[in-house]
Amino acid sequence: MTAETRIRDSFRIRRVAGGALLFISLPLNLILVRFAWPRVDGPTDALFLLSALLPVALGLWAAFPLRKPALRMTIRDQAVTLHSPPRTIQLAALHSIRLHRPALAKHDQIIFKTDEDLIPFNIAHLTHDAPDIINLIGIRLENQGRHLREKRSEVLGARTGLWEVVTGAAFEQRP
Repeated sequence: MTAETRIRDSFRIRRVAGGALLFISLPLNLILVRFAWPRVDGPTDALFLLSALLPVALGLWAAFPLRKPALRMTIRDQAVTLHSPPRTIQLAALHSIRLHRPALAKHDQIIFKTDEDLIPFNIAHLTHDAPDIINLIGIRLENQGRHLREKRSEVLGARTGLWEVVTGAAFEQRP
C-alpha cells in the first residue's frame, strides 16, 4: 500500500513575482516619501504620493496569497481523481498515458486513455511536474502487477511521449 499523493496548485511563481515587486517598489517609495513628502502643497500632490503605494500593495497581495492552494489531483492505489473537472480514472481501466503539449501552449497536458474515453489534464503551476505524475501512477500500477512502458518511434528509437499500460513484471526476472 502506498500513501495517497495530493497534487495542488503552486504559488511559487506568484510569490517570487510579488517579492520582486516589493524589493523594487519599497525602496523607491521610501525615497519618494523622504524627498517628496515635505514638498506636498495640496491634496492632488498627496494623492499622487499615495498612488505610489499601489505597487507595494500589489506586491504584498502576490507574495502572501490569502487562499490555500487548490487541490487538482489525488493519486491513490486504485484510482486517480481529478478535481478541477471532477473525474475519477480507475487504474484497472487505464490503457495509456500521453504527455502532450498542444500547439501554441505554454504548458504540458497529460491525456489519459481509458476504456470509455480520453481525459485531458493540464499541467500548469502544480506542485509536481508531468514526469513525476507519470512516475507516481507507474508505481501504483506496479503494485497491481502492471507497469508503464514508453513507446519509441521506429526511427532511431526517439521518445514519442506515449506510455502504454502493460501487464506483467516491470523488470525481467533472471535466475
